[in-house]
Amino acid sequence: MSINAIRFSDIPRTSRLFADYLYDFGKVSKFYQPEGLNLDSLITRAEKVLSQTFSRDAVADVLMDENRLAGAGEKTFANIEKLRRSDSVVIITGQQAGLFTGPLYTVFKALTAIKLAAYLCDKGINAVPMFWIASEDHDFEEVNHTYIVNREGRLSEITYDAGEAADGRPVGNIPLDDEILKNIEQMILSLPESEFMPKLVEDLQESYKPGNSFASSFGNLMMRWLSRFGVVLINPLDDRLKEIAGEIYSRAMTRLPEFSDHLVKASAELEASGYHAQVFTNPEAVPLFMIDEGKRTAMTFRSDGRFHLKGSDRSFEAKEVIDTVSRCPACFSPNVTLRPIVQDFLLPTLAYIGGPSEIAYFAQIRSNYSLLDRIEPAVFPRASFTLMEKRMAKSLNKFNLQLKDLFGGQEEVAKIVVERGLDQNIANQFDETERIFDEQIEKLKMSLTSVDPTLAEALKGGREKILYQLHNLRTRFINNRSKRDETTGQQLDKLISALYPNKNLQEREINMLYFLSRYGYDLIDRIYDEIDLNAHDHKLLYL
Repeated sequence: MSINAIRFSDIPRTSRLFADYLYDFGKVSKFYQPEGLNLDSLITRAEKVLSQTFSRDAVADVLMDENRLAGAGEKTFANIEKLRRSDSVVIITGQQAGLFTGPLYTVFKALTAIKLAAYLCDKGINAVPMFWIASEDHDFEEVNHTYIVNREGRLSEITYDAGEAADGRPVGNIPLDDEILKNIEQMILSLPESEFMPKLVEDLQESYKPGNSFASSFGNLMMRWLSRFGVVLINPLDDRLKEIAGEIYSRAMTRLPEFSDHLVKASAELEASGYHAQVFTNPEAVPLFMIDEGKRTAMTFRSDGRFHLKGSDRSFEAKEVIDTVSRCPACFSPNVTLRPIVQDFLLPTLAYIGGPSEIAYFAQIRSNYSLLDRIEPAVFPRASFTLMEKRMAKSLNKFNLQLKDLFGGQEEVAKIVVERGLDQNIANQFDETERIFDEQIEKLKMSLTSVDPTLAEALKGGREKILYQLHNLRTRFINNRSKRDETTGQQLDKLISALYPNKNLQEREINMLYFLSRYGYDLIDRIYDEIDLNAHDHKLLYL
C-alpha cells in the first residue's frame, strides 16, 4: 500500500485560517491554545482539564443507556465506566447525523479520536474516545442525502424525504417512515455484488428501521462499524443531559451581553488579521434556541430588553426567559457558539478532533470559555484521505494525471488530457503562437510608445481581444477533440465521480458503504492504521 500526500494549501477552497493553523501556527496562535499541534503538550494540559468539576456519574448513567440502545460492546461499556473516574479525560469529535452516516470524513473523524485516545493511553493518560452526534441541528437538508458511485461508475445521490416531519425539528427527533426502505433498496441496487454485501445489508436494515429516529439509526450503524474500538457515542437530545447542562445554559444567558460582545470582537479580530469569521455574529444573537412546538426557533435580544422569537411577533421579558432556562433546560438547545462549551461542561474534554469549519469556530469562541469558567480543549485536525482504488490509479496513470489535476474541474481535466496526450503537437502550436504574438506585440508597443503613448495604450486593448479569440479557439478545439473520443470522456467522467465528486474532495461526498461493499469491514482497520497524528496533509490511500 502506498501513500501520497497533498498539502491543504494546494487544495481549492481551503481557508487561509485552516492552512495557517496547519502549517504556520504562529500566525494564528492567539486564536487558539498556545501549544498548537504538539501532542505531548496534552499530557500537561490534562491536569488543567481535571482541575474542573464534572457530573461524571450522572453523565455516565446516560451514556450507558444510550450506548446500550446503539448496540455497543464491552469495550465501550468499559470506557464509560472509566469516565466515572476522576482521572479520566475525553478525546471527542462529532458530526451531524447524516443519512447512512453521511460522507467518509464522519468515519475519519471517529477514527482520529480513537487513535489519539489510544496514543494518550500509551502515555499513561486515561483517555476515552467519544463521538458527539449533533442531533440537535435542524437543517435537515444538510443530512437527508448521501452519495455513492454506482455500478456504472456514475455519482448517485440517495435522498430521504421526511416531508413535513422535518420542518424545523431537531434532526435527531425526526422519525423514519417506510421511505427509508426505498433508500436502502436504492443503496443495495447501486452497490456491486460482493462477498461483503450480506453483512452490509444486514447492518443497514437493522440500523435504519421505520420508527427509529435519524439520530438512533446513525448511532446504531456507527456502532456496528466501530464498537470494537470502544468508542462512546453521546446524543445530546437526552433530557437528562440537558438538565445537567442547564447550569451552563444559565451562565451564558445571565452573561449574554458579554458573551455576544466577545463573539463580535473575536470575529472582528479575525477579519482584521486577514482571516474569515466562520459564524456570522450579530450583537442581538442569543446562543440558545427555544424549542417552540417541537421546532428549534432562534431568539434575539433587542434594545427593548426583551427576547424575540425569529419569524414571529412573539416576545418575552428577559427575566421570564432566564427563569425558564433555569427551570426547563430541555426547552432550549445551544447554537454553534455555545454547543462546544456545553460539550466541555458535560465532559472532561482534553482534545476536540475537527475539520476546517469546526477549527474556525473555535477561533471565535475561545474567550467565552473563560467567561463561563471553563477550560477550552486542544483542537486537532481530523485525518483526511482520498481512497484510491487500483482502477482509478490506473486511469490517472493512463492519462498522465495527478489528483490535483482534477481540482480544476471537468473542462480543465479534458484540456490537460487532450494537450498532454491526444494532440500535444497542436497544443504546442497554440503555445508557440501565443508566445510569438506576445513577443511581436511587445516590440510594436515599444516602437509606438516612442511615437505616441496613446497608440501603445490602444494596442493593449487590441492584444487582449486577439488573445481572447485565441483562447476561445483553443477551448473549441479541446471540446471538439473530447467529443470525438467518447471513450476517453466516459473514463474521465468516472475518474471525477470517484475522486473529485461535485467539485469536492471524495471524503466530503462519498459514503463509506461504497468502499465497504468492495473491500469489506477490514478497510476500517486499514484506515485506522494509516492515521498519522503528526502529519496533517491530505493523504492518498491506495487500496
